[in-house]
Amino acid sequence: MTMTNETPMSQQPANAGDPRILFLIPFFGNWPFWFAFFLESCRHNPTIDWLLFTDCPIPEDAPGNVRFVPMTFAEYCDLVSERLGIDFHPAQPYKLCDIKPALGAVHEDQLAGYDFWAFGDIDVIYGNLRGYFTAERLAAKDLFATHSRRISGHLCLLRNTERMRQAFRLIPDWQRRYEDPKHYALDEGAFSRLFIRHK
Repeated sequence: MTMTNETPMSQQPANAGDPRILFLIPFFGNWPFWFAFFLESCRHNPTIDWLLFTDCPIPEDAPGNVRFVPMTFAEYCDLVSERLGIDFHPAQPYKLCDIKPALGAVHEDQLAGYDFWAFGDIDVIYGNLRGYFTAERLAAKDLFATHSRRISGHLCLLRNTERMRQAFRLIPDWQRRYEDPKHYALDEGAFSRLFIRHK
């Protein structure tokens, strides 16, 4: 995989004691009209990194903490299939929502040096993420979501450990459900039930 942009991603948070965070976001099709606003909000969080896998044109003015890996949707599905040992070849990119909990396993090679990995969406305008995800707060738990009763598909942080990268494998019948082109909302449904009792 070849990443674009010549400027390096942030190597250290502004406060050396702050955990390093990398968002992993596959997106294929066409950038939505609001994408520039998403990028601008990333720019205002310079100590957090984003890595996007996409077939969309690479914006020339993207901030240095947002990187892009150009690839086709078919190539990305081949990568997921190889890394997870399944046949993942859906017809529509929307199925990628189901595999968000597995992105840490799919892209483990990109996570060296990071304390947390995250999945999310690009229809989000971020405020001051470090103002909420403080070092003190991040030290307390292994998973952080923005809803109290379910995992939030638009923003979820997981500690970069083998246990949390592989937690998706506890989803009942995960292989069949990942291989099925039908969208199951596994990121907010079945994955939530692993962590929240009586979900």
